[in-house]
Amino acid sequence: MALHGDNGVVIDIGSMSDAVARADVIVVGFEFWPERLLIDLRPDRRKQTPPLIEVVEPLPGVQERNIWLSARRPGVAPPDQFLFFTWPHSVAFLAHSPLPEGVVRRLNAEQGIDAREPLGDVFTELAGLERRETVAAVIGGEGYETVWSSDPR
Repeated sequence: MALHGDNGVVIDIGSMSDAVARADVIVVGFEFWPERLLIDLRPDRRKQTPPLIEVVEPLPGVQERNIWLSARRPGVAPPDQFLFFTWPHSVAFLAHSPLPEGVVRRLNAEQGIDAREPLGDVFTELAGLERRETVAAVIGGEGYETVWSSDPR
């Protein structure tokens, strides 16, 4: 089964669900702003360190992200499965994709953690970033040139 977005790009639900079930760290990039969604599902040995679900700045590559993660989450083993993809649709579409549901289900089953609130918070933050970029595109903000002018001439 596949999801179709407003720009026609097909999302393979089965592949996305499988990836969420296997990946230790998921990083989602977006086409119009630099910040990333990072979901680190790895538990520590004692299961005292909660998963990391937040909006983060981009880094040059996986090695830099692993260094960042080890500094941010000491005592958590390095990730075996690292997934990065660029999301071609809206934040709302991602929020209703298999990604958050799979994360919630997996964290509940594996660690007894309810991730609905942190995921909701991060999607609210992402929606704000999306709105910021949309407004900048419309008014010709930094990095954009608008085709409309406020000059009535």
